[in-house]
Amino acid sequence: MLMPVRKALFALVLLFSTVAGASGDAGNPQRGYSVRVDVNSVFLNVAVYERGTNRSVAGLKKEDFLLYEDGVLQNVEQFLPSEAPLNLLLLLDVSGSTGLYMHLMKGASIDFIRQIKSNDRVAIAAFSSRVDLVQGFTGDRKRAEEAIGRTWAGGGTSFYDAMMASIDQYMHGVEGRSAIVVFTDGIDNQLEGGYPAGSQTTFDELYRRIQEAEPIIYPVFLDTVRQSSGGPGTAQGAASRRRAPTLHPANPEPGRVDDDDESASYDVAAKQLRTIADQTGGRMYSPHRIEELSGIYSEIAGDLRNQYLLGYNPTNTAADGRWREIRVKIRNHPEAVVRTRKGYYARKGVGGQ
Repeated sequence: MLMPVRKALFALVLLFSTVAGASGDAGNPQRGYSVRVDVNSVFLNVAVYERGTNRSVAGLKKEDFLLYEDGVLQNVEQFLPSEAPLNLLLLLDVSGSTGLYMHLMKGASIDFIRQIKSNDRVAIAAFSSRVDLVQGFTGDRKRAEEAIGRTWAGGGTSFYDAMMASIDQYMHGVEGRSAIVVFTDGIDNQLEGGYPAGSQTTFDELYRRIQEAEPIIYPVFLDTVRQSSGGPGTAQGAASRRRAPTLHPANPEPGRVDDDDESASYDVAAKQLRTIADQTGGRMYSPHRIEELSGIYSEIAGDLRNQYLLGYNPTNTAADGRWREIRVKIRNHPEAVVRTRKGYYARKGVGGQ
């Protein structure tokens, strides 16, 4: 069982440790912020907003946070403020359907990484039928921009595999404030019966893994089917939602997807992305046009500038493999809305139930 929230004991860990095997900035640790990780440590990336205005709340201190696990107040033992450097993975859908607006996506993505703070690090990954890390974590904006420029469109969509690789490989070994921003205009081909070939990973497998992951995930979903079939506000858009699809639709005829089936699959994809965002404390965005991407990236960049990291050792040390629900509040700030992951699965020891 993979346990990213339960890490082996080791001494002081500098933020921004290099991702193993990635072409990043090896030997260039960021100074001034560190976390101590032991076998019981649980870490939360936390975003705080004002209710009503939806603006991020900056300047909070450790004592401002009230952290509960299964309703029991925990002691926040480690804290990184919003000024601490951030590890950002930008995951881009470069399947064949993005070809018509690839230049707009590249331009918006380059503008996005220019908006994050100078001491933040960014990695770039791209996926279609396969996923590739085109640039490991780096503080060099030019290298990141060149990596975006090298991407090209073609192939199918294996979103689940791409997300799994992002969590298990590209974010592996990264400590401190972290986030994944994923842009996609399509659905995993697995939802369309695997034609063309979709992910090997199922959504259930991916979601279980996401429940154990630390980074906040921001999905940005461009529904190209709705744009070409009248949009979600039209009669056609409404008709395509009458099927009330579940998270796990079955397509009985792979390779033959009519307009209604495709719209229903997009509904499922949107629901899955929203579920991922809600679980990790992120927010899902669904622009109506690719031209809106720059504005959405700007909003996400603002959120990331005011993200905190909390660390604690749970008072419940039972190695029973059960779900632990997490809730975070802000002391003396009833109008604050907190976004973080909803919980984690405890480590399951020998004989654990």
